[in-house]
Amino acid sequence: MQSELGGLFYEMAIRDHVRMEVLIPKAAELQRVDAELSQLERIIQSENPTAGGECPSCGAVYARGAAFCAQCAHPLR
Repeated sequence: MQSELGGLFYEMAIRDHVRMEVLIPKAAELQRVDAELSQLERIIQSENPTAGGECPSCGAVYARGAAFCAQCAHPLR
């Protein structure tokens, strides 16, 4: 997307016909995708900080601080 936006701007600039109404929506879409990618990278790097672990009885993931498994009601503490 960056290459496409840069190429589009370059082509407009060499023709001395830069159209901001075309460039701005493309830049906004690139910014949205970049923000989404950054969020996904943070989630991957954090290794799901809201998870407390896996239930020893059924293997379901439970939230940090949970006293019982939401799937099988096995005590977790």
